[in-house]
Amino acid sequence: MSAAWTLFTSLVLGHLRTNVLRSLVTLVAVALGVAIALAIDLANATAVDSFASSVNVVSNHVNLQVLGVGNGFDERVFPRIERIGGVQYASPAIEDAVVVGARPNDPFSGEILRVLGVDVVRPLPRDAGGSSNASSGLDETSTGADLYRLIDGRGVILSQRVAQRYHLHAGSVLPALAGARPIQLVVSGILPPTLAGVDSSVAFVDIVTAQELFGKVGLLDRIDCIVDPARLPSVQAQIQRVLPPGTRAIQPRVRTGEIRRMLRSFQINLAALAYIALLVGMYLIYNTVAISVVQRRPEIGTLRAVGATRTQIFWTFVAEGMLFGLVGSVLGLALGAFLAQPSVSAVARTVSTIYVGTHADHVVYAAPVLIKAFVVGLLMATFSAVVPALEAATTAPAITLRSAGFEGRSAARPDLRLGALALVLLLCAGITSRAPAIDGIPLLGYLSGLCIIFGASLLMPLLIAGIAWGARRGSAGLPPSVRLGVANMGAAPLRNSVAIASLMIAVGMMISIAVLIGSFRTTINAWAAESLQADLFIRPLGLADATYDARFSPLTVERLRRLPGVAAVDTFTFITIPFRGTITNLGAVDFATLAARPKTRFLGKVDVQRLAATLPGSLGVLASEPFVTRFGMHVGDVIPVETPSGEVNFRLAAVYNDYSSDAGVFLVDERTFARLFHDDNVNSLAVYVQPGADIVRVRTRILRSMFPLRVDVQTNRELRSLVIAIFNRTFAITYALYFISITIAVLGVVTTLFALVLERRRQIAFLRYLGLSISQVRRMVLAEAALIGFFGGLCGVAVGMLLALLLIFVIDRQSFGWLIELHVPYDFLVEAVAMVVVVALLAGLYPASVAARIRTAEALRTE
Repeated sequence: MSAAWTLFTSLVLGHLRTNVLRSLVTLVAVALGVAIALAIDLANATAVDSFASSVNVVSNHVNLQVLGVGNGFDERVFPRIERIGGVQYASPAIEDAVVVGARPNDPFSGEILRVLGVDVVRPLPRDAGGSSNASSGLDETSTGADLYRLIDGRGVILSQRVAQRYHLHAGSVLPALAGARPIQLVVSGILPPTLAGVDSSVAFVDIVTAQELFGKVGLLDRIDCIVDPARLPSVQAQIQRVLPPGTRAIQPRVRTGEIRRMLRSFQINLAALAYIALLVGMYLIYNTVAISVVQRRPEIGTLRAVGATRTQIFWTFVAEGMLFGLVGSVLGLALGAFLAQPSVSAVARTVSTIYVGTHADHVVYAAPVLIKAFVVGLLMATFSAVVPALEAATTAPAITLRSAGFEGRSAARPDLRLGALALVLLLCAGITSRAPAIDGIPLLGYLSGLCIIFGASLLMPLLIAGIAWGARRGSAGLPPSVRLGVANMGAAPLRNSVAIASLMIAVGMMISIAVLIGSFRTTINAWAAESLQADLFIRPLGLADATYDARFSPLTVERLRRLPGVAAVDTFTFITIPFRGTITNLGAVDFATLAARPKTRFLGKVDVQRLAATLPGSLGVLASEPFVTRFGMHVGDVIPVETPSGEVNFRLAAVYNDYSSDAGVFLVDERTFARLFHDDNVNSLAVYVQPGADIVRVRTRILRSMFPLRVDVQTNRELRSLVIAIFNRTFAITYALYFISITIAVLGVVTTLFALVLERRRQIAFLRYLGLSISQVRRMVLAEAALIGFFGGLCGVAVGMLLALLLIFVIDRQSFGWLIELHVPYDFLVEAVAMVVVVALLAGLYPASVAARIRTAEALRTE
């Protein structure tokens, strides 16, 4: 133990103290990688936990829920459930949403408050000791609520955060929008901020008030039950027998699991991008330890000569990687905890926009997530030190005592075995990219991406040797300092290959995401131009959110159709339904207009005229490409769905291209929907203006005819711009991820150049004696930096394009079912390479300055 500690202190700790800057840069890189991975993992966990906590918002002992599909179920089922033996407590609830703070013509204004209507006069459940275990706190003691106002005066109980944001107090009037209908709620009480289990975006009203606000008189959205745990399965079966069709009794964890499965692909892809940053940090640790081995060749040789074993040398350098991993991971946990809040906000905004309404007041610092980030950071750092540690342990003492023994072997004869292994990995990447998804997750697609990254990295030394050979022959007319920079890059292919590989990965990630986003945006633009053909679109005022919709009555639709200048009005109804253990979407449209107003791109050969003639009023449906991909369906298959009219077997008639939701959508005819779901309201409206009519006047007529409903009437161009704006918001966090990866890679360039300058002190001093000026020394180092940046950028473009093809045609296809058309932004590729060269030059300024300050006489002394 003492011998191992002596080796560690002499070879590792002593070296780190004399190379503080490089050690700090490496620790920062590891910390950044761990931090961003942790922040994304925490954001993903918090998004699901936020929904899970909302399930038990009335009581944390709720273990069974009755849920309906569509617009609710008959409230008369509630007394039947209360009478079932084993039901210890039952509470009816209405669950909907209002928008506060919405502004006209601002689609991102306002805030969604999830409104929970409960029976406030019903006693709350109590635990065995007789104390209330409710987490809602709907009592006068904890909230100061005026129950009379709450029951009889449209009262609402708000969180302290909402009250402070809108300057409200007890008795204040809160204007809001229930769909498109303006309402006024009176603040009856304010929840204390210390109340556990209640999100600040939840507002409580009396259930009768909620039924009236949301047009659900006589209906319920859910019933929260506390059932004797010993009798839970039998009681659940008894409850299911008394429920009307289209209603189910499930445990809360089932509902949470459905949401978790719906978000799974989105979260896995986001986490995979985050861990790329940690992978770049791993390359930097490899480079740092490899440089340490080269710089400590004499010490290693001396220790080996006096009796140190290969095993001791190996574990000493592995311990250096472990030390970087340990300290960097601890720093990463602290930094990740700091970055988690903005990450949670970005992820929650994307989830609410695309999937399901959610809000997170605070980050859920789950212990398993923290432990996972720490362990992954530590293991990756340790693993990255294994190869240079083996190199140090297996090199003969005689070679380590020579001045250029270590790198000289690699430079003189590039290892062809690495090239062969690289080709094998690239071949494996091609094979695994053609494999199907496993349980809906493109695991082999991710493996293919890793094979591309590691294969390209292993190929780097051979590529550097070849490029350096060609560059030396093509630089005859260049200044001596530039030719020396070219020669230096080829003289240390092993070390330079790691720096270039880390830069390649970061640039490759940037390129692949840029190509993916650019291709997706181009595809979305084409889809919007094809699908959004109406002249005017009507939606509720304020927030543009996929989880929040207005409800327009059939009378409103008929009134619009009679307005002067209006040629036609298309309607769309949208609900979420459980299907095969997850959540998907059901939409209702008028199939009779398929041929008259074609706005759907069908896949394969489809007779649209026949569909328009046979689908109206039938059980035939159209399904989106993400739906059939996600559930493995084909034309002609049956789609069984529980409806308020009983289980119905819809038949898949055709598949269409759609990008509105990766959870999948299938469309039924509006007449069929109204008959089966007993609901003839619609969520959104599209208006076609008569030829020659003034669209501005028609827009004004629509706004006046819909008063007092508060709506935005957008033109076709405005709605398409809104679609792109929502698209850009959902990818905002992705841009941040690859920016961090680039930062880590630049740190790698700095450390590599700095180490190379220190190692070549004798060479630089000798060149100074031969007449090389200080400015030429700087130019030599900067030329090498530019070459590293240029070569890293070019390789990054090549790898990035391979990863982009993998993302577009394999990973996203298997994860989401989207058909994305490839669009290569060639101008961006050129700009990316130029940017990397500039960044590498900036990274080389400090090493160049250090090289210029080397004292020639001291450097030429015999070691």
